[in-house]
Amino acid sequence: MDLNQVVNKRRIYQRDNKWYVLDEGFSWNLSTLKKEIFACMEKKFDLPVIFCDACEANKIVSELGKEETEYLQYASGVYWREVGIVFIFRFNEYLPLLQTLFHELRHVMQEDIPELETHFETDKTLPYEQRMTERDAFDYARRHLDKYIKQHRLIM
Repeated sequence: MDLNQVVNKRRIYQRDNKWYVLDEGFSWNLSTLKKEIFACMEKKFDLPVIFCDACEANKIVSELGKEETEYLQYASGVYWREVGIVFIFRFNEYLPLLQTLFHELRHVMQEDIPELETHFETDKTLPYEQRMTERDAFDYARRHLDKYIKQHRLIM
C-alpha cells in the first residue's frame, strides 16, 4: 500500500500537497505554516509531513509495512527515515511547532551531508542529547527559529 492510499483512509482536516493534518486539534493554516517554514530555510522538501498523534503515526507506518515504535509518546515530532515521512505530534503553540519542524526537516537534510549521514547509525548507541545528529538539528532549529522571530519582529 502506498502513502496516498493509507492517508486517504483517514479524515484529512487540511492538506497542502504532501502535508496532511489528521488531527482536528490542529488550529493553524497549513498552507501559511508551510510557506513560513520554507521562507526561513534554504531548501524545500517534497517529502510528506503528517500532523497527527503518535498512535496514528504508528498505524500509518504499520500499514506501510514497517515496524512500529514505542518511544514516540514523548516526542514532539520525528523524521521516520524508513518510510521517509516527518510526523509532528505537538502543535498547540506556534513557535514550538516551527522549531519542531525545523528540527525534523534538518534530519532530512542530514541525509545529504556526508559528515552527518554516517551518524544516523553510529549515534544510536549514544544518549539522545549526545548524538551528533540531534545536536546539529537542535542548533539548526534554534538558528532558524531566531531568523523567523527577527523576520516577523516578534518580541521574546
